[in-house]
Amino acid sequence: MATVTLARLRAAPFGMIALLALAAALYVALLVASAAPLEGGETAYSQAWGALLLTFWLWVVLALALAVGAVMGRMPRGAGIAALLLHPISGVAAFVALDAVSRHIQGALGIVALLPPLIAFYALWTRLPSLRASAPAGVVSAAVWGAVALLSAAAFATGF
Repeated sequence: MATVTLARLRAAPFGMIALLALAAALYVALLVASAAPLEGGETAYSQAWGALLLTFWLWVVLALALAVGAVMGRMPRGAGIAALLLHPISGVAAFVALDAVSRHIQGALGIVALLPPLIAFYALWTRLPSLRASAPAGVVSAAVWGAVALLSAAAFATGF
């Protein structure tokens, strides 16, 4: 009886839930910080550093969630390669989009708002068998990482 309970506890995605809860807190803080009006002088400099650190730590937590999803769940090899390439690029793109938000460029906040939930969804999808059974792996992987690539490209386009 004890081994069955232990096996069920190991199968429960407590680590993923904790990582996604932390990611959600960082995500909300990032959105609040990016939506706040910028001030001038040293305050603007401090706000930029705050946004950079929030973005960095959010992307670290999302990387950990992707790693947990890949190790404890199932991630297609091609999607793993795409995640390895696009995840850090999307983090830089998110910061570029944050800079565009500070310059009042239309649509930049949407990029910041969409990238983290897409990556978090994919990490959760790879971890949960019931969620993975809902759609073919190739379709979900191509849709998510294709969207991440397009949003990242859009972010870099707003930065120039």
